[in-house]
Amino acid sequence: MSVNQFLQAMSSFQKTTLVVFLLLSPLFAEAQQKDTVTVMTYNLLYYRHNFVLSNGTVICSPTGNNNTTTKDNAMEDIFDYTLPDIFVVQEMDGGNSVSAFRLLQNAINQNGRTNYTLANSSGIGQQSIVNMLYYNTDKFTLESQTFYDKELNNTNFARMIDHYTLRYNDSNLAIHQDTTRIHILVGHFKASSGSANVAQRARTTESVMASLDSMNATGNYLFAGDFNMYTSTEAGYQNLVNYVDPTLRFYDPVSVSGRWSNSSARALTHTQSTHSSGGCFASGGMDDRFDFILASDEIINNTDKIRYIPNTYKSLGQDGNRWNGTIISPANTTVPSLVSQALYDMSDHLPVIMDLEINLPIGALSIEETNQLKKLKFQNPNTGDLLIDLSNQKQEIKTIQILDLTGKILFENNLNSSRYVRFDISELTAGAYLIRLISLSYQQKVEKLIKI
Repeated sequence: MSVNQFLQAMSSFQKTTLVVFLLLSPLFAEAQQKDTVTVMTYNLLYYRHNFVLSNGTVICSPTGNNNTTTKDNAMEDIFDYTLPDIFVVQEMDGGNSVSAFRLLQNAINQNGRTNYTLANSSGIGQQSIVNMLYYNTDKFTLESQTFYDKELNNTNFARMIDHYTLRYNDSNLAIHQDTTRIHILVGHFKASSGSANVAQRARTTESVMASLDSMNATGNYLFAGDFNMYTSTEAGYQNLVNYVDPTLRFYDPVSVSGRWSNSSARALTHTQSTHSSGGCFASGGMDDRFDFILASDEIINNTDKIRYIPNTYKSLGQDGNRWNGTIISPANTTVPSLVSQALYDMSDHLPVIMDLEINLPIGALSIEETNQLKKLKFQNPNTGDLLIDLSNQKQEIKTIQILDLTGKILFENNLNSSRYVRFDISELTAGAYLIRLISLSYQQKVEKLIKI
């Protein structure tokens, strides 16, 4: 390394000293970090999908009566108004990934937004219409995703149920053992009434709950989408809200029981249909509650760092005065006219929206807890061959990690009684990083590392 390179690295060190200090100082503080995030689910009504009956009759055309450009413009207006941090959709064309990217580029990442991205779709190329997840990368990272597609008898679902796991981007992750996660299940169940369809919806939720049970799926869970259910007594709904293990049950944030369909008393919950006449759009006006966001006990009762904020659950644009009418007539006063028109143009469903509060500690460890782990021995600044000597540690060490200043784990080593651990950090950019030591008793120590 040249003298100039060394001086540049030390300059970088000086510039980052304050940042590191601010990041480490919460070790000795007791406070709370709070954030509000918005979740939205929306059936997009055959977005870019050409729906043709077996006899050749075109019901929905992306270049005609369900025009994609019109829908993109409408979705842009809706997104400008709601700005959800987690956005799940149904009825996205499943032929390829073009549709999902188009909505991202033409509607979501518009008007200065560049911070949204999308997940993969489990059903692309396998199903005619699929689900999709979009999310705010300033707040979340997609940690994993999977899907459920089989009933307990191994028969295929009508459509896959997607399961996404998002990790909250905790700005103080470097001094915490972990951040919090939220799991989002997205479904679009078999449509229409009739005993066969009711039974198929029941078998789908029965299988999903059995899968969650098999992995002891406690934590922050949401189940969102177009459920196509007509009453709270449906077996498919009861499988979710009255599951045999109460710790795995989902809860309806608005707790509206009884028959939702064709009930003027339930008008405030109705999500379909935004139109009174047919074509591609379902006709008849608003008279069904098909779209839901259900939440786990942890979210409803605030036992795992994420809580539902009461009275934020709503069907966007629904004021209770839509019974058998459209979203634009009579005049809608709950949203701007631009938004009500966009809801009319976009879909025959309304989006369902709710707010969650993320609540994380800023200070996770006390001075006493931190001091039980000894100062680490390693060359600092370091040029790339990082050897850490743990021989002075009196506690058994479980894990040692190298992180950047955002808390992202760059390297990790799970130790097996080793007293020395080596990392090759030669490819890291010169600057400040963090070393985090975690003991078997989950005490931890964080020290700054300067790479030159």
